[in-house]
Amino acid sequence: MTLKIIFNADDFGISRGVNAAIIEAHTNGILHAASLMINQEFAAEAVAAAKQMQSLEIGLHLNLTNEKPAADPAQIPLLVNSDGKLKNGFVNLLLLSLLHPKKFAAQIETEIRAQVQKYLATGLKMAHIDGHRHVHLIPAVFKIVRKIAQEYNVPRIRVMNENALNTILQNKSKSWLFDGGLVKYFILRALTWWNGYKSDIYFYTILFTCKISRKQFRNIQIPRGYNAVEIMIHPGKPEIDRQYPESVWDDNILSPWRSVELQTLLDKEVLQNINGKDDAS
Repeated sequence: MTLKIIFNADDFGISRGVNAAIIEAHTNGILHAASLMINQEFAAEAVAAAKQMQSLEIGLHLNLTNEKPAADPAQIPLLVNSDGKLKNGFVNLLLLSLLHPKKFAAQIETEIRAQVQKYLATGLKMAHIDGHRHVHLIPAVFKIVRKIAQEYNVPRIRVMNENALNTILQNKSKSWLFDGGLVKYFILRALTWWNGYKSDIYFYTILFTCKISRKQFRNIQIPRGYNAVEIMIHPGKPEIDRQYPESVWDDNILSPWRSVELQTLLDKEVLQNINGKDDAS
């Protein structure tokens, strides 16, 4: 069986520029899927676009760290500030899950279910669930995500099963030595192991998160035992988003790498350089 290659764009709905890039990458390039941030300002715009692109798989990009929650802020006091906005980063969420396990689990489930319901109300099929800043891999969060995915028959949950040695040997870039890519890898890999969830979809590119160019796809060999590979990518059009600074709450949206990742998705030769081992199926 041929290895299925899934280029998945995160952050659909976060900004006008990201939405425009995802539309272009699917229409004119090799983008197969996108993860929708349902509680963002431009989510409605993303939903309308998704309904015009029937061949683009859409899933939920669970957001527990930024901007307004989907649930009533009064129901999730651990997660929001006095303005009713989500206030915790990855580390704080992990600490809260350990220090206040019962309250945390209850409030996180409330917010996740609110986001799932808001997503399903759009009429879009939920092809997968993953997390903004990988928050879904925090064990207390993942337990709830897995339960809800089973309830709604969501076929794919992103897990961190990338083989770092395999990636390092096949890529000349050593940016992971200087930008924290390796530290991020070990943390997320450990949490995936702790969660005990196995997937036949291989994850690729955590070491080069938000810095993915054509160079990361030169004769890539996916390890044996997988039926598909998911490649997380963050395309964008900073030139559009710079026109609306009041709507940009994350400087990464304006990173020039967003444009580089879009150009990567517009290069159809990239697909030819990703290969599975002979017995990957």
